[in-house]
Amino acid sequence: MMLSRAAFSLFWMARYLERAESQARLLDMSLTMALIDVPEDRVEQLSVPLLVTGATETFYEYHSEITPQNLLDFLVLDDRHHASLYSMIRGARDNALHVRGNLSADVWESINQAWLDMKDLRKQGITESNASQVFDWIRERSHMFRGAAYGTLLRNDAFHFLRLGTFIERADTTARVLDIRYVMAMKSMDENSTQSFFEWTAVLHSLAAFEAYQNTYGHELEPMNVAELLVLNPDLPRSLRSCLQEIASLLEEIEGETGRRSRRLSSSLYANIRYGDRDYIAERGLHEYLVDFLERIEGITEQIRHDFMGGK
Repeated sequence: MMLSRAAFSLFWMARYLERAESQARLLDMSLTMALIDVPEDRVEQLSVPLLVTGATETFYEYHSEITPQNLLDFLVLDDRHHASLYSMIRGARDNALHVRGNLSADVWESINQAWLDMKDLRKQGITESNASQVFDWIRERSHMFRGAAYGTLLRNDAFHFLRLGTFIERADTTARVLDIRYVMAMKSMDENSTQSFFEWTAVLHSLAAFEAYQNTYGHELEPMNVAELLVLNPDLPRSLRSCLQEIASLLEEIEGETGRRSRRLSSSLYANIRYGDRDYIAERGLHEYLVDFLERIEGITEQIRHDFMGGK
């Protein structure tokens, strides 16, 4: 089995890149929704990326109010905190440098070029007018990294830890975004049907699931259909079930006897989702279901760190 330091770097390299893509999607949708919303609700829309990243308190250390430009300055190019896209790309590149020998030339170049481009972007700055181009660029770099990794790396433990980082991060993000945006969407259903439509659209676009929803359920947006798609659908790449299936499978592929508890925890949570249904989620309440999921995915992450990364 590979060294714990290498496993740690590969795991976090992939987490940072996945997190950067998710945050770009979230920022893009929050800025769009803020333009649609009435003035008194715009701050609520702009607050979503801060709530998902847990960076609200840190934001107010540097800014007195939430405006689109302050949000962009804080969450894209500010290097003083871990929640900015700049810090994430830098973290991915630093970790990639530690495990350069485990990566193919294509994977290394995709990450190193992203870091060089990010440094140039920081010199140029970001405004509301060019923000969408920056978010598109982040998504493209994330796709290039995954494509290079999937197309060029040996299927050994380096690949398994890298993919584990991707799916742990994706599962965590899907649950957090769904939890926060679902509450906002349900609130708007009682007030304004047009606003409700945009809120449900925001839920799906934030998780790259809008087209998948239309293909599965048609054009009418129903709350439990959205929840079912994002939690239980085995064919949606960002659903909780898909992520847990990958996590459980990847842990089985890692060599050695270490990791029995990680495998048991992930298999248990995967079975819980695989054999669950929308009625159970509705009876329990989606928020309560997602809070429990987030606690369990954090428990799996901690166990992976303990089992394979020397507790780092």
